[in-house]
Amino acid sequence: MKKNEIEGFTCFEFDANVSRSSLSESHGRLVLESSSSPDYYARNNFPPNEKHSTDRRHLYLLVKAHVICFQDLVLRQADHLRRKQNLTIKVFPGQIRFHKNLYQCIRINMKDVKELPQLIAELESNGIKFLGDKKAADDKAHVVYKKYIEFEKLEEGVFQDSNNENRYFFKAPHRIEFDKFTKGMEQIKLSCDFNLFDSFFSYHFIKEEVVNFIGIYSKHCDKSKFHELKENISKRF
Repeated sequence: MKKNEIEGFTCFEFDANVSRSSLSESHGRLVLESSSSPDYYARNNFPPNEKHSTDRRHLYLLVKAHVICFQDLVLRQADHLRRKQNLTIKVFPGQIRFHKNLYQCIRINMKDVKELPQLIAELESNGIKFLGDKKAADDKAHVVYKKYIEFEKLEEGVFQDSNNENRYFFKAPHRIEFDKFTKGMEQIKLSCDFNLFDSFFSYHFIKEEVVNFIGIYSKHCDKSKFHELKENISKRF
């Protein structure tokens, strides 16, 4: 059994194409939805391209007005709701830049959309009011959210999410900013054989230290190529 090397709340940061979900009208709230595999692609069909799908939906509810201690409130009430109703819904507090406006938001990972009204009612009863439904054009949104992660060390500088075997974290050589992350990852995908993955930037707080990670999600990981990816990360960042 592998030992968790690091654990705690970790910030995830990425860009995602979002659109108004079909759930918006029936729930009376603006519900945004993003692809479950936003930049999952391969060049030269390596590794062999398999159909990538998920039975979970990635949704976003935007908060109408700023809420003090928003993240703590969302995490507390979501936990209470799951325990009370035995729901499968997963809720992560964060923020989203949508059409140049910055909103507090909750990112929702769910299988059963019938659970959504319960979540909305629970949070709104505790002072969080969501944007009402309205027409909204598709947009490339910038998303930041927090999630509790347990990191298992695979090798020096490489970790795996103990609760998701397809999510990996490569320790960045030093602090990087998001713009540099996006440019560097595009260069890596153009030059590295191992490129069938989603990428995200993440950082974890350990006492007084902030550790930066290059995150990838892939069902096609050839771990023998991790050294190549590590070399590319060192070169680009």
